[in-house]
Amino acid sequence: MMKASEINLTEKQKKILTEFSRSTHQPLHLKIRSEIILRAATGSSNNAIERDMEIDKNQVKRWRDRYGAKREELLFIEKESPHKLRSAIIEALSDLQRSGGPAKLRDDQVAAIIAVACESPEKFDLPLRHWTTSLLQQKVIELGIVESISVRQVGRFF
Repeated sequence: MMKASEINLTEKQKKILTEFSRSTHQPLHLKIRSEIILRAATGSSNNAIERDMEIDKNQVKRWRDRYGAKREELLFIEKESPHKLRSAIIEALSDLQRSGGPAKLRDDQVAAIIAVACESPEKFDLPLRHWTTSLLQQKVIELGIVESISVRQVGRFF
């Protein structure tokens, strides 16, 4: 079994994490992750943190390891740019960027759909003053802007 990452906090880091964990104005994920790090810094095991906070053991391990990996960087920032430490801690306790699915529409297609939506339906000889999502969907397909698009996707452009 691997030993949990050791967490050593400076007084300034501890103060910031304590503020985050007690705040009523911080996102819940930041409060929970701050509490994990504070408990880890007191020497609590991952199992104890998991049990006491009633959270998943993988969550405890993930944030403990991720914060531990940022230790040197945080110490450097605290020394060289102390005014940036709060932001650096938030970044250390934030989710990694996710790639998401590949875009299905090119930028020029999106721009063309929006351009059509900005025009009056009357310009296209339609007896309406405002677009509906289904009518706009049909029109952009008819104009050859896209081969297919869902009504829901068209609605996202409104």
